Amino acid sequence: MFGKNETPIILPTNPDVIVIGAGIAGVTATRTLMQQGISVLVVEARDRVGGRAYTEQETFGVPYDHGCTWLHSADVNPLSPLIRDQARYDIFDFGAREPIYFVPENQKGHQTGRRATAQEVSDIEKAEDALYDDLWAYDAVTHGDISIHDLRPPKNKWDELAQLRKGPFEAGVHSDRLSVIDYQTQYETGTEWMVPQGFAAGIFKALGSVPVTLGVTVEKVDWQGPTIKVQTNQGTITCRAVVVTVPTEIIADETLKFFPALPADKMAAFHELPMAVLDKITLQFDPAFRSLVPDADTNEAYIEAPEGMNQIDSWHSHLLCPFGQAMSTMFVGGQLARDISADSQEAAKDFALSSLASVLGSDVKKLFRKGHATKWLADTFASGGYAYSNVGKNHLRETARRPVAERLFFAGEALHGKWATMAPGAYLTGQQAANEIIDALIS
Repeated sequence: MFGKNETPIILPTNPDVIVIGAGIAGVTATRTLMQQGISVLVVEARDRVGGRAYTEQETFGVPYDHGCTWLHSADVNPLSPLIRDQARYDIFDFGAREPIYFVPENQKGHQTGRRATAQEVSDIEKAEDALYDDLWAYDAVTHGDISIHDLRPPKNKWDELAQLRKGPFEAGVHSDRLSVIDYQTQYETGTEWMVPQGFAAGIFKALGSVPVTLGVTVEKVDWQGPTIKVQTNQGTITCRAVVVTVPTEIIADETLKFFPALPADKMAAFHELPMAVLDKITLQFDPAFRSLVPDADTNEAYIEAPEGMNQIDSWHSHLLCPFGQAMSTMFVGGQLARDISADSQEAAKDFALSSLASVLGSDVKKLFRKGHATKWLADTFASGGYAYSNVGKNHLRETARRPVAERLFFAGEALHGKWATMAPGAYLTGQQAANEIIDALIS
């Protein structure tokens, strides 16, 4: 297997450091090492750079982020100045946009959708605020960790929506598996930005290019001898140190093998940080679509699931008219995302269309032009969206990150407490791994 061009890949020999994975963590680590004159080889299994941060324009003719999309807590996010000031990309203040809510009602024996009333919106906001307040008020030191669901079990459909927003719609896993301590640890300032020209495109433009060899799958890291041997589908390379930036489950299930095996506590940590699944089903429409939702412009829309649709989740989440375009993106997470991953692209698009049609009417299907579902679970090099912490195991993010024998170094969004599940976690741990290598190799 030689990759895209079906010709053998010539791998450089004996670099100081091999970086496994050309996502944000890998590229950041490489740039940091190169600035100190350390020779680095980046190997990437895909035929592109970016990992789970990927912008392309071929699908819809406009920038389309398959993965990372938001600058969360943008006022303190270390990636904000990179994208805004270094890449000089535009910023869209998503946090200033109000959500739109739709609920079903029966008319003449047929169920249709309508906008939520002012009172219903007030009830939704109260449920959201109550969950938020409980999350920050909970004394985990005294009472121990607990799941977000068990902290405030839903009493009505508004509570269910609040739980879904914290769970599948944001974290990619249902709230009964989400740690309150993990939530409390992470940044959440309320400042949310988006990047019309593409979140991932902006990051990689700011970081700058690095030498990457694509189509190289690492199968085993042999670190028993004086030099490390990295065995790949294209041959074996030797080096002095390795930076591993693959998703947690690829280490946990030993798709990537280590010899000798990683310490037991480190492997246990990766097992406690499983991958969640959050996918996008993005639809493009005729410009007349805008007339169906004339006040929408990059607004979240929450639709109470109509009868006859998949009832795993009682609400559906959409982003309507991103940056004023005649498009929408449905976010599906948790078990629903896993189920949709097993379906065809056509089935995924039909599901998203049916959800919109339940509140916007059947004309939305006539206006549909093109769609795409991301299906990160089906990507064997991703195994999902990002890693959540099992309840009571938040502290193991740092255990998973710590170097082994000053030879094996680890980076990625899963391994940073305050920015876990978010792109800055990959960026900061990439820097941290590189600086640890610099101390080990130069000192």
